[in-house]
Amino acid sequence: MHHSANCKKIDSFGRIQDMKNLSEQKVTVFCDFSPGMNGIILHGIFIAGFLRKELCLFSLTGKKGSNKAELSDRLSEIARTIKSKANHLVVSSLVLKGILEEQAERLAYKYDSVILILNKEQLSEKLKALRESTIPFLFVDGKTTDLISYKHVALPVDYRKEMKETSLWASYLGRFNSAEVLVTSAREQNAENENKVKKNLLFIRKFLKKMQVQHVLQEGRSNSWKIQFEAMKNAQAGNDDVLIILGSKHITLIDLLIGLPEKKIIRKAGRLPVLCINPSKDMNILCD
Repeated sequence: MHHSANCKKIDSFGRIQDMKNLSEQKVTVFCDFSPGMNGIILHGIFIAGFLRKELCLFSLTGKKGSNKAELSDRLSEIARTIKSKANHLVVSSLVLKGILEEQAERLAYKYDSVILILNKEQLSEKLKALRESTIPFLFVDGKTTDLISYKHVALPVDYRKEMKETSLWASYLGRFNSAEVLVTSAREQNAENENKVKKNLLFIRKFLKKMQVQHVLQEGRSNSWKIQFEAMKNAQAGNDDVLIILGSKHITLIDLLIGLPEKKIIRKAGRLPVLCINPSKDMNILCD
């Protein structure tokens, strides 16, 4: 059953319009009114700017939706403020009922979101929602906004066949934001796994070259289980300002007990933004 939406758009004259008939792709920011929310919105403004997409401020109300009107008014006010300072942006607001896990898929297919930007709190719930999503989740630290450039992309490559999906967003950052991509490949002892890594690397290299994205290839020291952690540490030590990773596909009891690798990476990444892609679903693509 679909929850009803409260979806508004502010035009260049500051008027609120209903969004029923709009189909522009959106960079969506999850607004929970936590202390770092304004910083998270800044990431959204920056990304919507270089992708030339609509910025959508999104919030959730409880099942009963008793505070829906209040949330809608608060988001509309923020949208007006953004519009007054960034006139080139189309800014909209959206309030849905329920929890993120229930709404993740609808954000893409009904509301045309291409990415969801969130803070790094309550990660278990957000990663559950990611497993239902056909768009990537970008986890950012809203408290520090000096890292907003997305010019240096860290892309670890392991042996999973879904790895190719990560190159798509690396290419978007390269094409639309002139970013350089540092591709770090896993080192495997097992010949079969090593061959899978090489196949992924070949695909990613060809794809980035075809898209005319500046990139550097390097071999890591870690195997596929640890290469994401190695790339994260290198990114923190160097000048990389976003890490792209693949989420978990097959979640075991051990994962639930000790925690998912992506959860640990997002936590340990600190100020570094982490773009996490769901390997279980085909990802939505940008309309150029």
